[in-house]
Amino acid sequence: MEIEIELKFIFNEDFADNLYQTLNKWHCISSKNQFLHNVYFDTAERNLRQLDMGLRVRTIDEKSVQTIKTAGKVIGGLHQRPEYNEPIEGSRPELARFNSKIWPEDSDIQALENALIPIFSTDFNRQSWLIEIEEDTLVEVAYDVGFIETNQGKVPLCEVELELVKGDEKQLFTLGKQIAQIPDVRLGNVSKAQRGYMLADNATFPIKKLVHSPIDEKLSIKQALLVNLQHGLKQLQYHENCYIENKTRETLQEFLQGIKFLHQNIILFKSELENFNKAPWIEDLHWLARSFSWLDEYFTHARLLEDKGFYLRKSPKSKLLKATIKHQKQLLPNDDAIITILKSSRYCQFVLTFTQWLIQLEKSTFSGDKSNNIKAFSVNQLDKTWGQVSLALKNNDALTAEQFLSFQGLIESSLLTGLSLGNVFEKQKSDAFRALWLDIKQGLDEFSMINIISEIAQDETDSVLRQDYLKWIKRKEESLLSALHQSKQQALRKTLYWQEEQN
Repeated sequence: MEIEIELKFIFNEDFADNLYQTLNKWHCISSKNQFLHNVYFDTAERNLRQLDMGLRVRTIDEKSVQTIKTAGKVIGGLHQRPEYNEPIEGSRPELARFNSKIWPEDSDIQALENALIPIFSTDFNRQSWLIEIEEDTLVEVAYDVGFIETNQGKVPLCEVELELVKGDEKQLFTLGKQIAQIPDVRLGNVSKAQRGYMLADNATFPIKKLVHSPIDEKLSIKQALLVNLQHGLKQLQYHENCYIENKTRETLQEFLQGIKFLHQNIILFKSELENFNKAPWIEDLHWLARSFSWLDEYFTHARLLEDKGFYLRKSPKSKLLKATIKHQKQLLPNDDAIITILKSSRYCQFVLTFTQWLIQLEKSTFSGDKSNNIKAFSVNQLDKTWGQVSLALKNNDALTAEQFLSFQGLIESSLLTGLSLGNVFEKQKSDAFRALWLDIKQGLDEFSMINIISEIAQDETDSVLRQDYLKWIKRKEESLLSALHQSKQQALRKTLYWQEEQN
């Protein structure tokens, strides 16, 4: 068995010369150029996929090797996965050649082998270089250009992989940071096998709502921080890839949620890790947040225009109003501007630096004593966060729309705190508590919509039309305020689930 440790970059072959120039700066021990034909196998029911295994037969110069990769992990663009390799004759897998320990107990290996069928193939030309780096480190750089093909069609493949052959893992990142400076390059957290399965199954990347981080009460505070940051980065990268693939703005809404989740965890854990605020990736996270800060405004405009502007149907001059809102929406950054950021060297360097920092944090020794337990920490943080919300809202029985909106950021931060720490408590109670506050958040989103109309009304030169707009706005606000006050009262009476478990 080998543990494959590699950085994977999605590349643009237009910049191949930049790659060659970058690699020429390093000591190259050897290089070669090969054509690789790979066939990936599974059963029709995807039994191997369900076991988180990938099986391929690779043929180079008429010699075949079967490889099976078992469950591993991906952090940022760093892939770590156990793999088993065995030479075979022909192009059909021979599962009995693999170490029997990789299979679940009571597996019928022969029956599994008999049921195997080709799922997809990858054919690509591979240029590879064995690079020697300081501290006795060897890294193999592979530049692959070709196609992934199934009976559903084929898609282009262009990747650069940096695999640690031996030595210090940190040196992998040293070389990676230079490759990240090449234009139009991104860290890849989706493998060739994942892309092949999706093509074979005619699947797309669905939008995934940000959910609770999978921490549990047995973790130390620093271990929980690690899990949370990995959770946020995964949300970010997954929806980055979604957007690159399908260009739908709804994916960016969850991309932004990933940014906000990471930022909330900096606030929550800033005093628990020495020099956390000075981590080398934080400034770039703030840059990313600024770069996509317009998205909240974009989705406010989008909600106003949903269902052919159904929300505005009884507003004065609704057609004119919809045209004005549509124009404002079109002034916000377009797809080209978004792609420029996501394929920028700065964004790639951010993910790479963040990944390296997470790997180093993972290798740290964490205390597991009771005083450093995440559950006690979670109780304290949830008390603090929701205490601020309660203090702000409890003594205000007649809040105006502006006052409600002034608490929008506080409520959103509190909901993100729940997603960061709530998993250590009973999920059913946590979800019931969140539901009421999510209703309030939805109401505040509607206030943001009304604000857009209010701004348009203030700029209206026709005094009669302006007054008509303001009357419509007032009716909307009064109705919404009534509903929000009722939701607020119910939410404030709700038992605090984290305190209930302490009693």
